[in-house]
Amino acid sequence: MLLLVLGGYCADRDLAGRYIGEWKSNSSGAGGALRMTLDAAPDGTWKCEAGFSLEGTDMKTTTHEIKLQDSKLDVSYDFEVQGATLRSHMTGEWNGRVFNGRYETTVIGGDGVDAGTWSASRAK
Repeated sequence: MLLLVLGGYCADRDLAGRYIGEWKSNSSGAGGALRMTLDAAPDGTWKCEAGFSLEGTDMKTTTHEIKLQDSKLDVSYDFEVQGATLRSHMTGEWNGRVFNGRYETTVIGGDGVDAGTWSASRAK
């Protein structure tokens, strides 16, 4: 059993690196570039830096939570648009070539704003 757990942990550590891709809204059809960096800490925790473009503007984010286990990514980050603080929650899975997933964006402590899909592969 321990070998199975260690095997999954080591496989996830291989996912550390830079990724680039795109996002697309289900409601508006808008989309843009997506980039993220995943870093594994020695204690098994993860760090994620994410950013995206919105209407041609680079949006900076602050990671709220991250979990990466068994090739499944679950990350949420905060950002500001026109004075509103929003939170995007992304989930996705690594298929050996690319992360594919979904996102939902809400006003922090409030209503949903957008939802859609995203994908990202290793940056070259």
